[in-house]
Order: sequence, then structure tokens, then C-alpha cells
Amino acid sequence: MSVEMSKTSSVRFPPGQEIKLAKPATELYVGQILKTVVVTTLSNDQVLININGQNLNAKASHHFTPGELFEVKVIANHPETILEVQQKTLLPSLLQNALLQYLPKQAPATNLLQTLTQLMAENNLSAPINQVMKAILGNVPVLTQLPNQLMQAISQSGVFLESKLLKGKIPREIQSDFKGLCFKLLHSLGTDSKLPINLPNELESGFLQQAPLPLPGAIPQPLTKDTILNLIGLSTEAVHHILREQVTQALARITTNQINYLSQENQEAYLIMLDFPLKTPDGIDVIPIMIKQHTAEPMQLSKWSISFALNLSHLGSIQATVSIYAKNIDIKVNTQQSSTLQLLNDYHKDLEETLYESGLHLREWKLQVGLEENHIDATNLRLLDIKI
Repeated sequence: MSVEMSKTSSVRFPPGQEIKLAKPATELYVGQILKTVVVTTLSNDQVLININGQNLNAKASHHFTPGELFEVKVIANHPETILEVQQKTLLPSLLQNALLQYLPKQAPATNLLQTLTQLMAENNLSAPINQVMKAILGNVPVLTQLPNQLMQAISQSGVFLESKLLKGKIPREIQSDFKGLCFKLLHSLGTDSKLPINLPNELESGFLQQAPLPLPGAIPQPLTKDTILNLIGLSTEAVHHILREQVTQALARITTNQINYLSQENQEAYLIMLDFPLKTPDGIDVIPIMIKQHTAEPMQLSKWSISFALNLSHLGSIQATVSIYAKNIDIKVNTQQSSTLQLLNDYHKDLEETLYESGLHLREWKLQVGLEENHIDATNLRLLDIKI
């Protein structure tokens, strides 16, 4: 049978549409799912399809595109054979597959930094490993210097490493990048021994961190520090194994944030989430940050905000959001301790005057007790294939 292949239509069959075969197909049964390909259209309501290598005439209200692939379900076979077009199952995108790989492995660098601090004090590892650990800890900004080093801390957080390499940034900027240093440490540690490494139960459980997932749009939550792992008396191979696990987790966390950012590129507003280490009076903390551009009305300027969270022994857990619109500044702070609000209020006037001297206006100053919970846009959960 010769068929005319030039009669085409760009209209695709919608899911749920019914197709009736010209002749009953007695070998089919109700409920059967069949892969189908369109051979050609024959008339306004007739189409030639191929199922299991057999060409069949069918009647449908929409035209198919020759070569189109889809699945049908047999919903009736007496007295007529009726097929129903099924919803296409979308294959995971490259970014979704990458997220599926990295998300289960990720964890904040909190434990890694605690382990590095402990190991540097003992100085029992090889010189190349000690050198990289010293570089990682030496590049951590100090809380008191943060106002002047915030841009540098964000730049060195790891999420911009590949961008720096692409743009040919100077070696100093690349060598101080947290992700780059983690890769360097991982390389210095070498591969795991083929022999099994038996760790105490408390060390094995130390790998299982219950940290908030870095989901797009999630309000940053203070990251708690787990109990410091006691590494005294462990073999060099065991210490290397622990470091490899923690470095891999930290790298997966950075990569997850990068994937989440890339997944937002088709949206009009800018949104990026990242972590960076910070030296506080209590040691080294990890600060989660969200930088967000809020969609502007037509002919209006965009509003930008930066949200972050941290733990301080004398102030407790804190969340803060600083927003800027033109020359107006809005500040919102959530704390767990009411005494912290009073302390912050004592600096209200000083902050207002400092901003005024810089040509800015403190428009809103909002303090409240209680941390803010996550409010996640459900549309972003498609990346995790989570159904609500």
C-alpha cells in the first residue's frame, strides 16, 4: 500500500483523546498500553498508525504529525476498538538528573570545618594535606570584618568557581575559592583503601546530618553544629576516610546550590542560595544566604534582598533580611531570644544615622521573637519530583 507523506499537520494529539480503529483488533485487550507511531494522515478524521509493526486505519478528531510517537491505552474492544492517548512521561532533564545525584550526598560544611580545626591542632597528617587545610581555614572571614568582606565571602563561597575559571580570573581568586580548595583537599587525600575501615558507631552516625535541604526560595535556617567527632587514636586511613566523606558532602552542597540556580534561569527574577564559612567567637560557623530579586511593577525599580541565618552563643539563633529599593532600606530580624531584640534596638538609632550618612534611608525596622519557617514555592519542587 502506498501512502501520501505530504499531508501533514502540526497539531499534536492531546492526552485523553480517543482514537477508534476502523476494524476491531481482536488480539488487543482492555487496559493494554501500546506504543504507537503515526505513519500519515489520510483525511480530515482518518489517520494511519502503526502498532507492533502493523499499520492500522483509525478515526480521530485531531490530526497527528507523521513520525509522532505516543502511547495509547485500550479502553474498549467490543464492538469497536477504542484507544486513549496517554499523558507523555517527561524524561528527567540534565539538571534534574544532576540534582538527583548530588542532593542525597549534600551537607553543609559545618562538620568538615570542625574536623579541619581539630586536625590542624594535632598536626598529624602529611604536609600537603596540612597545607590545604591551613589554606581553607585561613580564608575564612571573621565576623567583625564581615561588613567589609561580605562581597569577598560570597565570591569565594564556591558557587562561582566555574565562572571564574571561564573568565580567566587571576590565580589568587581561584586559589582562595572554597570549592576549589575542597577539590584540592580531596585530591591530596587520595582514594580510599580497598581494605574495609571500621569506624566507631558515633563516628559513622556523624555523617548523617539533619540539615535543611537547600531548596530554591527556602528561608535560610541557622545551621546547628553536631557534636565534634573525636578523632584521637584513629588510624591515618580512618581519618582520611572521614575527611573524604565530609569534603564530598560539602562539594555536593555547593553543586546542589549551583544546580538550583541554573534551574531558575528562565525566570525573570534573580535568585541564588549559597553558604559561606565565618569565624565567630564560638568557632567557625556556616552561614546560609539567599540573594533575591523581587519582580518589579512596570516602570518601577527592582527590589533586592539578602537573607541569612546564624547562631551566636550570646545572641542565640538569628534570621535577618535586608532589602533595598532605590535608596530605601528595610531590615527584618527574627531571634529566638527576646533579650537579643532589646540589644538590637539599642543600636537602632546608630544604624539609622550611619545609613543616612551614606545617602540611604532606613524605612522599616522590624524585630520579632521566633524564627521564620520555610515557605517554599511548590512549583520549584518539580526538581525533586516531589508531589504534594
